[in-house]
Amino acid sequence: MVARNLLGRLNARAPDDLQRIAAFWLVPLPGGDRGRHVGALYRAMTDIRHARSVWGRLDREAQAIARDLALAESGPLTIDEIAGISGLSPAETRAAAIRLFQAGLLAREGDNQELPVGALPRLFLPREIGQVFRRVQDEVDAGDLSASALRVMLETLDDPELEEAATVWGITVIPGQRRRADLVARILRQIGTPDRVDQVVGGRGRAATALWRVVRAAAPSAMPLPDALREADLAPPEPVAADYLRRSARIEDALAELETSLLVFHTYLRDGSRWLFVPHEIAHPGETAATLPLRPLQPLPDDKAPDVAEVEPHMLAWDLLTLLREIAEHGAPVWVPGEPLSRSWQRRLNRRLWAGGNEMPPRGYLGFLLYLGVAVGVVRASDQPLPPGTDKNAIRPAVSPGIREWTRLTFGAQHERLKEAWLASDVWIEGREREEIDVWGADWRGFRRHLLEAIAELDPSAWFLVDDLAARLAEQNPTMIGATFTAASSRAARGGADERTAAIAQVIEVELETALGWFGVVQLGVAPGAGEAVTVVLGRDEPEEAAAAEPALDITEDGLVTLRRPTPLHVWSLSAFGDAERLRPEPVFQLRPGSVSRALSAGFDLDQITKYLDAQGGGPLPDPLAANLRDWTVGYKRVRLRRAVVLNPDSDESIPDLRDALAAAGLDVLDELTPEGDLVVVLNVGADTTAPPEEELLAALRAQGYVGQWEPTRQDSRKR
Repeated sequence: MVARNLLGRLNARAPDDLQRIAAFWLVPLPGGDRGRHVGALYRAMTDIRHARSVWGRLDREAQAIARDLALAESGPLTIDEIAGISGLSPAETRAAAIRLFQAGLLAREGDNQELPVGALPRLFLPREIGQVFRRVQDEVDAGDLSASALRVMLETLDDPELEEAATVWGITVIPGQRRRADLVARILRQIGTPDRVDQVVGGRGRAATALWRVVRAAAPSAMPLPDALREADLAPPEPVAADYLRRSARIEDALAELETSLLVFHTYLRDGSRWLFVPHEIAHPGETAATLPLRPLQPLPDDKAPDVAEVEPHMLAWDLLTLLREIAEHGAPVWVPGEPLSRSWQRRLNRRLWAGGNEMPPRGYLGFLLYLGVAVGVVRASDQPLPPGTDKNAIRPAVSPGIREWTRLTFGAQHERLKEAWLASDVWIEGREREEIDVWGADWRGFRRHLLEAIAELDPSAWFLVDDLAARLAEQNPTMIGATFTAASSRAARGGADERTAAIAQVIEVELETALGWFGVVQLGVAPGAGEAVTVVLGRDEPEEAAAAEPALDITEDGLVTLRRPTPLHVWSLSAFGDAERLRPEPVFQLRPGSVSRALSAGFDLDQITKYLDAQGGGPLPDPLAANLRDWTVGYKRVRLRRAVVLNPDSDESIPDLRDALAAAGLDVLDELTPEGDLVVVLNVGADTTAPPEEELLAALRAQGYVGQWEPTRQDSRKR
């Protein structure tokens, strides 16, 4: 298998090919040493500044192929396969692929080896080319960042680039030994000194200094790259000029000097044009982003605060148990993660959920619960086959054996495990079903952490309008969901806010209305005449549990069971044989013939139900209820079934030894023989074994030297 790295592909090229690639990338090749030529080309072709220039020189078809292959990260493809990805005709694709191959951007599987007769060439982007072009595409998609704070721009740099910039600013760096956050903080402190900026500018070359002065004079506005080069007397001559290559290399070196030292940054506008700008902190040392005015955030007056009931602190964990009980007893519809579940199924569950709505739960709530259930090990994919044509990512959720351990935890422990699973998810599970905004390239783990930190600083006694709070937090941390991302929203930016800030604010709004509300971090309500409002629940003391000595249940003779001391085990047990009547102000379950029959069909018996109610209710059941339970159980007409195997050995003398051997192997052998004198072994159906019970029996027979042979059942079968 041929390696797909760029260095190997350059080493496989002929000297003439290297010269042609260098001319396209505007890289002067030093001397006549082939190794030095390959090294110079590799450094240029993996540099983001050269990649931007090359991207601008590619024609439309070549850009389409390079972009789609970089984003798809596909393996070697034929011309027809590339045409299918990029939407071009095979003829256009072939012509553009030839140009890209000659420029060193595409490589052929097998390099210069002769193709077998009839084989089609397969092309690919070398790994490093794909990486640098994906970064260019991220910058194009991000749009204009010239108004962003320097801290935002630093987050767009790779670790080696950040360490190189720190070195320019006089910070001693041991590669890999200092955290990014520490480097960013130290760089910003260095930049805050006006004299330090002058020193860094003074250390740049003549071309870089000239370009810096031009772009600095345009601050705070950005400047088109061609205009900046022309005013700095750095505009390249015509390609036919003798010094074209040298002057083009001078431009790239000047841009590299300025960007490495953080003095000038590059950005794209929506039309794809390239611009340069000086960050505010560089142009005005000492004026950090913290001194810039932020959107005012005013709490609502007391008379405008919503009047809402206190939030249930463990709502999410309780609702997950309700969902699991429904799945255990009635099954679940096919679920495609990220897609809404059956509306009828959601309506069926809605009334029993703490987070239930008027008719259905909030959008995405049940999918959120299922995702977290899979993450903590209480939901698995059912073995039941899916309908033909079902999405490949679909599953039919089922309750896993981990439910036993899960119900033994406290609600607090369950809540923390679910929260850990949510924080660790790299998918926006809480917002993907909302269909309000789509985001690509976001750092969801970092976003949740940053948002929780910002929320924790708010006054928990105050109420804020949701959109005001979201806008303020978006301006306060422009990198909250990542340094570069792409968002598509149907909602226009509010109040003249830029698109990036508006997108971050909308994501925060969704987060407040979904996961943060569901986890009880915040509480939502409607402020009269103002709109949706939010307050922080962090720091509030949870209600103390009643003393363990007090009865957990209050049971009436009509079968009404009030849960005084909720725990996951009580909720799980009661939901097995009682119908949930209400959750507020106290959880109440109702015993009915149907609910008891449901428990009997699941394997419970009357004695188990009665003992549980007696123990948790603090005494014997009321006589009318005990009588009803007996009547409902008798009326169910259950017949218990057990599977057994009849063993008919050839020799009657071997029966005693065979009985003892099977009993020693842990098998349940009946004391009495059949009328024909055969042994009867009861199979361990339902036991937690790694093999089917029949296989367990056959293995025990083989261990004693017997060979088990299945016989067909006949009406007249008798022992010979």
